Amino acid sequence: MQKTAADILGLEYQQVRPKINVPKREPSIKGKYVCIGIHSTAQSKYWNNSGGWQKVVDRLKSNGYEVVLITKESGTYMGNVPPKGIIDRSGSLPLSERINDLSHADFYIGLGSGLSWLAWAVGTPTVLISGFSTPNTEFTGDDVERIFNPATCNGCFNRLRLDAGDWNWCPDHKDTPRMFECTKSISADLVIEKMKKFMK
Repeated sequence: MQKTAADILGLEYQQVRPKINVPKREPSIKGKYVCIGIHSTAQSKYWNNSGGWQKVVDRLKSNGYEVVLITKESGTYMGNVPPKGIIDRSGSLPLSERINDLSHADFYIGLGSGLSWLAWAVGTPTVLISGFSTPNTEFTGDDVERIFNPATCNGCFNRLRLDAGDWNWCPDHKDTPRMFECTKSISADLVIEKMKKFMK
């Protein structure tokens, strides 16, 4: 089992959810909706399952949800194409706008990134897709579904220092068929199954 910094230092770890006072404002989106965050700061943080996001969006829309993209990065970013049929609220909006969108959403689906942590802090149920980090790295709770495949290579961020100058950093399997297998192997069906917990 991978040791955490707390284990190594002999510290007791207790997770505390930050308290964010969410101002009462009208939602920017009418009707029921889900926020998604598909972009991040390195390809290893992405959900690298081709077509996965589109299948999830299609399922949500077939269940009467609007799907709202709230990442800072707009459109196609570093070769990563957003799914079709979404409401695009990407771009450099104030944090208060992101908090408002998240606070009115039924739930959030994202990656191991700041937006997922913000959703959790706001109290929005969160589906977190990640393979680059082990589950003990992120937050937990009854309103969190952490999707992770332990049967693949995983947790490189827990073992090694990221090479920030290499967008396609995959320290164990770069330029091989196993590159980014930690999230390529996470199916849309699994994400859909986990998000059902929060669907109304």
